Amino acid sequence: MAARGRLFAALAFPVLGACSGSFGERVHENVHRTIAAGSAPVVRVENVAGTVRVEGLSRATVDVQATKYGYDAAQLRSVGIDVSPEDGGVSIVTRYGNDSHGGGVRYRIEVPIDASLRIGNIAGAVELAGVRGNIEIETQAGEITADAGVVSGTRSIDLRATTGAVNLTIARGSSARVEAYSTVGDFNTDVPGLAQQREHIVGARGGGTIGSGSAHIRLSTTTGAIALKQR
Repeated sequence: MAARGRLFAALAFPVLGACSGSFGERVHENVHRTIAAGSAPVVRVENVAGTVRVEGLSRATVDVQATKYGYDAAQLRSVGIDVSPEDGGVSIVTRYGNDSHGGGVRYRIEVPIDASLRIGNIAGAVELAGVRGNIEIETQAGEITADAGVVSGTRSIDLRATTGAVNLTIARGSSARVEAYSTVGDFNTDVPGLAQQREHIVGARGGGTIGSGSAHIRLSTTTGAIALKQR
């Protein structure tokens, strides 16, 4: 699994401008793109400002519905969306064409059920459900909410937030090693056999083994609570 910060290497420079621009949503533009992807692609998403919602469906395409927003028409034109094939998968990247980096994009993305995801979002929430591949999500300012279904075999789930909560739901019958750590925040779980403890008064740490422990779940925040639930 990539080290913390890797997903943001090409995007970190416009954080402040993107965050400030997101408050002025005076103009909008809808974008819709579909690309063939096979049954189990790796889908990479890099966004700067705005929510990212991903759903797994029984189809061999990646369908991207996006809403660009900005303060004015010039700001809206500066925001671009690139959707393209990439090493047997699909790349979805928000790009900015000027120095202000204002405005943002809200994504709704449908992917094949067996897709794997690598999502980086600087300022905005990430939500996903219905995906059975590996999942790697990192946000700098935003909540992560994921329903990963049965986590077993060699699956890897890695959810990391700098400022924001991390919420993961897994299905009964999962088998995984779990690691959870929050520098400032709580760790709560209803999954049997997992330990929870305070860390340096304001933080929390927990984890353990579910079933055979074949898969790997890693949850971390700098400032924010972590919740791992079972359904």
